[in-house]
Amino acid sequence: MVPSFRMVGREGGLDFERYDDMQGQRRILEVNGGGVALFDFDGDALLDVFFTNGCRLPLKLGDRQHRGALFQNLGGMRFRNVIDESLLVQFGYTHGCAVGDYDSDGFADLYVTALGRNTFWRNNGDGTFADVTDETATAVPQWSSSAAFADVNGDGHVDLYVVNYLDESDESPTLCPNAASPDGYEGCSPAIFDGVDDALLLSDGAGRFVDVTAAAGIAGLKGKGLGVVICDFDLNGSPEIYVANDGQANFLFVQRAAPSPPVATGGLPVVPQFEERALTAGVALSESGYAQASMGIAAGDYDASGTTDLFLTHFFNDSNTLYANRGGLVFEDATRASRLGATSRRSLGFGTEFLDADNNGWLDLFVANGHVDERTWMEHGEPYRMRPQMYRNEHDGTFVEVSNWSGDYFEQEWLGRGLAVGDLDRDGRLDVAVNHQLAPSLALRNETGGGGRSLTLRLVGTQSNRNGYGARVELLESEPPLVRELCGGGSFQAASAAEVHLGLGDRAHATIRIRWPSGAVESRAGLAAGAWTIIEGQAAPSRRAEGVLNR
Repeated sequence: MVPSFRMVGREGGLDFERYDDMQGQRRILEVNGGGVALFDFDGDALLDVFFTNGCRLPLKLGDRQHRGALFQNLGGMRFRNVIDESLLVQFGYTHGCAVGDYDSDGFADLYVTALGRNTFWRNNGDGTFADVTDETATAVPQWSSSAAFADVNGDGHVDLYVVNYLDESDESPTLCPNAASPDGYEGCSPAIFDGVDDALLLSDGAGRFVDVTAAAGIAGLKGKGLGVVICDFDLNGSPEIYVANDGQANFLFVQRAAPSPPVATGGLPVVPQFEERALTAGVALSESGYAQASMGIAAGDYDASGTTDLFLTHFFNDSNTLYANRGGLVFEDATRASRLGATSRRSLGFGTEFLDADNNGWLDLFVANGHVDERTWMEHGEPYRMRPQMYRNEHDGTFVEVSNWSGDYFEQEWLGRGLAVGDLDRDGRLDVAVNHQLAPSLALRNETGGGGRSLTLRLVGTQSNRNGYGARVELLESEPPLVRELCGGGSFQAASAAEVHLGLGDRAHATIRIRWPSGAVESRAGLAAGAWTIIEGQAAPSRRAEGVLNR
């Protein structure tokens, strides 16, 4: 079965094109593009869509003509831009976004990264948002790319990890002249810029965040980060933080045992202590021992081994990389064995996600591609716009590219950047949204024929964090095992739906086991295919009343 998608844009009310102020000088500030978030901001159980936007540079111009877009989901893949009435008036040169219920009030809040000051938007629960950046102390003034919410210290509140990229000025940007270029410039390599420390912000449980980057052992590495995902890779109950760096070794931050006596910072009882272990875990470099230009991250159990694996997108003429999790924080470079290497060498990847496109229980793979520099004029020219890629999981540790048969979107060339996944039309199949450069952004409706049924689970923590980030869900009586973890972050500058999707094949009912971040383990038996809300500690799940489920 081949996954198939249909483009949905202006005709469905999804009318947005990012502005990146490209001025013909090929400034590195212009190339990261924007992100996308899929989240239910208005509580109607339908996933809404937010796109980040750019602005004129330098920032001191105070451009207010270009802002982000928030599209309310009206059902049936129809959308309406409600950015004005929502009061989410997001300006600035923004890039990524993350979604988390930081105040545990049941409404999803939005964090937006940028060149310069980031912005935190509290969901008021009445269809509007308020800028709470100052009162939450989350501005992070560096050039930020991706961000992720997760409960890092296990206190039941979501914390925030912000990935920062390069030390660069928007007022006097670095330029790289090349007389042979049509416009006299070429894009500068990230290698000539200094990196910047990321930021780890812990929730104090009372509405503010405390910067514990140095106290937690993360400061001083000055990475060039573009992607982040927070998962429990070793199944010990404490999440690890994995960061994709551009042109230098990636980071894997692993928690040490809790210090004694506890480290007190800003009223927080315990600050987790991290050590960087990507090299010993096998996820810092390529199989050949080289640092790659890492952009996006997909996290999921592609080989049904019960552990979360990692897939990273990379630069043109280099392959993307698949790291298979062998347990105990040991990963193996499975790129060649999976057949994902050769087909990616002539692409430059950004956003990426694992998704079970046909609901057969196996994770397929979606990659958004597009170059960072227009190099078609060079002697050995490279393509600028590129075709996206769809890979089908062959159930034996390998993938096959099926892009040619997956719909019109894959037959066209794009500058793909942020990519997010979620069931937009509530038909039980996972859809995709992509933020492009120099072209309209789109949703992609999953119209895969003959697929199976699914469970879509919204997890509500009570002892755990409200979003359920870090929960591990297992489909019982499944062979091979079907396990999904609700990780924080992932992809590139994007926030996929904070839901757990389980492909059931031809099953009409299923029994699941949930290991909550609190450590509690609960089972739910006889769940009918469809969408459910499961609350930690409550035996009876509730059916979510949206759309038409599992046609």
